[in-house]
Amino acid sequence: MELKFNNGKFRIMQIADTQDTNKTSPVTVEFIRYSLKIVKPDFVVFTGDQIKGYGVNLAVGDRKKNVTAAINNILKPVDEAGVPFTFVFGNHDDTTFSISKKEQFEVYKAHKNCLAFNADDKIDGYCNHNLTVLGENGKAKLNIFLIDSLSMSAGGTCAHVSGSQLDWYKKTRECLKEENGAYVPSIVFQHIPVPEIYELLEEVPKGTKGSAKGYRKYSGKYFGLNPETTVIDERSFVGETPSIPAENGGEFDVLNEKGDVFGAFFGHDHNNSFVGEYKGMKMGYCQGCGFNIYGPGKNRGVRIFDFNEENPADFETYTLTVKDIENFDVGNHLKYAVYTYAPSSFDSVKPYIKGGIAAVMGITGAAVVNHMIKRKK
Repeated sequence: MELKFNNGKFRIMQIADTQDTNKTSPVTVEFIRYSLKIVKPDFVVFTGDQIKGYGVNLAVGDRKKNVTAAINNILKPVDEAGVPFTFVFGNHDDTTFSISKKEQFEVYKAHKNCLAFNADDKIDGYCNHNLTVLGENGKAKLNIFLIDSLSMSAGGTCAHVSGSQLDWYKKTRECLKEENGAYVPSIVFQHIPVPEIYELLEEVPKGTKGSAKGYRKYSGKYFGLNPETTVIDERSFVGETPSIPAENGGEFDVLNEKGDVFGAFFGHDHNNSFVGEYKGMKMGYCQGCGFNIYGPGKNRGVRIFDFNEENPADFETYTLTVKDIENFDVGNHLKYAVYTYAPSSFDSVKPYIKGGIAAVMGITGAAVVNHMIKRKK
């Protein structure tokens, strides 16, 4: 199946972080179905964490059967719409109770409209690949890079795209140039953002409206959208600070060195949805879509990209959210509220856990001292 511009236009719909198990939220599935009906994309890109690899439902019984059901449930509305799609893996797709990426890949490939493939078995990750969109002359006018941003490092933080993957990107970039006579305008989709995403934010005072608290290396700091680098409107929000690789692997600099990559878009941080530009490259988030995981309330949504054949780098992007769909039923309101206000990560609750432990230790310590005093008396 070839991807082609239609009357000079091509539309992609990005879906991020459905993050569910075989007990899939029917609300998530229904929202994807509505979105496809409204957006009418030419192509769908899932940007990772399609499944909740740590979900205990996956561990009950046959894990492979459960994971297969989870993936198939999420893909059902895409199948029904007959829209071609591809995907990348996220850090939660292959954790704890899941099955290997290779096994998951076979589940996706069983769907006739899946265009994903594993470009090179010798590089890190799985299902790194690229797809071209052809123009009227039969040549590639737009290229889509799909990169596995890997999972977690040995220290428990986000890993970064590896040197072998970046070498594959450079090799593919040059092959496309040779085949088409020039570098092909390209967009990158992956799950975990590059560290340079922070260039779209600015440090702000605590309590600033629309800001989020930093953790780890940004602990004690607060960040909001930077008006000098970011498009700020009623659709843009930062509900959590970006969870980025612990080390900068140089991916942004490599993607930016030849000017072929005009954009890079991510998922991973469910409560973020914004777009900005740094060093000539547009970057941005698609907020989370899933209802069985934390998310930005009725700002859960999908991101749309409209490209024109004449100049794909001059694209438009915007979001469709749950609140855009009149009378959309969010299902169980208690569960919806819990997931809307649930913490985004362990780091966000760590201070409270430490505080609770300290309080308990303090009470316990005081009790021990009082007991010793009483014994001496």
